Amino acid sequence: MLEAKLPETDFMRIHRSFIVNLNCVNTVDRYRVVFGKEYLPVSDQYKDKFQKFLNENFL
Repeated sequence: MLEAKLPETDFMRIHRSFIVNLNCVNTVDRYRVVFGKEYLPVSDQYKDKFQKFLNENFL
């Protein structure tokens, strides 16, 4: 599985359809990740993990 081969410090699943490179995130708008003009949703299943990441790294 591709996800298992990616470093957890750089990549995170935010939705069943999306794994994001955390180094490329421009902005977080509520529970959407912004890459330029693209908005990717953070699904309910991954919100807690994603919020924890934000709290530990940006607050």
